[in-house]
Amino acid sequence: MSSGSESQQVLVVDDTKNLLTVLARRLKSWGYEPLTAETGEEGLRIAQEQQPALILLDIMMPKMKGRQVCARLKADPRTARIPVIFLTALGLADHVKAGMDLGADDYIVKPFEPEELRERIAVCLARRAS
Repeated sequence: MSSGSESQQVLVVDDTKNLLTVLARRLKSWGYEPLTAETGEEGLRIAQEQQPALILLDIMMPKMKGRQVCARLKADPRTARIPVIFLTALGLADHVKAGMDLGADDYIVKPFEPEELRERIAVCLARRAS
């Protein structure tokens, strides 16, 4: 992965606790340092404080929806360059287009294949690094 440097932080924002647990475990096994948030507000705060390498973001959450979180991240100079991948059950073409229009770097529909997620994370991080 990275050449001996510290592992990259990946923030997962999702209101489903067991998905956060599974994704955190998986990210760790792939060599990333997982950060988790159960609300959009918490996700924004962690993104601003920790400056993760990438954010996996659910759309359907109570209070602040993922789309609002993405819009706020992209509007803030501190977090605007952090790649965002929507990870959501909303799979219609309109949903994907709306997510990408907000500045998301990718859009993955649940349920997803872990290997696909791993590859898409790697592609987004490589794109950011170049």
